Amino acid sequence: MSTAAMEQSRGPVAIAHPLGMMEVPADAVMRFTVPMWGFEPHREFALLPAARRGLWWFLSTTDSATTFVLADPFVAVDGYSIDLTDHERDELALVNEADALALVLVALPGAAGGSVTANFRAPLVFNLSKCLVKQVVNRDEQFGLAEAVDLSRYPLQDDPVAQG
Repeated sequence: MSTAAMEQSRGPVAIAHPLGMMEVPADAVMRFTVPMWGFEPHREFALLPAARRGLWWFLSTTDSATTFVLADPFVAVDGYSIDLTDHERDELALVNEADALALVLVALPGAAGGSVTANFRAPLVFNLSKCLVKQVVNRDEQFGLAEAVDLSRYPLQDDPVAQG
């Protein structure tokens, strides 16, 4: 059986999260080509849409405590750009631009009134058709590690799971 046929035949994947077990579609499970900095033991994460369009949950498939909020940087910052190297494209097996998705890691405030920030300097780039992800360093130095993000720029959606 070909790899593509095996991937299509995979059923839902069960993962643990803080509220219990959940099943996610197999094509929502992304595998890092190189582990994310600081999270080397975690190679696979489920990418699931959140309640606001352009925001995502990124849940480790092996550790329920390792969960991230991701955001579409192009919604948050006008003029944001990422220029991948040929090596990064090769690592992601990225041939078709339509398969690419770039998201930034969001840090929620630890206390009421704190700022929401995101790491625009080291976004995650996905190849959705191959279920691959890589954290890259954005060579455009105008973007920082902790830039303020206005979550109201992301509109609410009725059924985030159906829209993902």
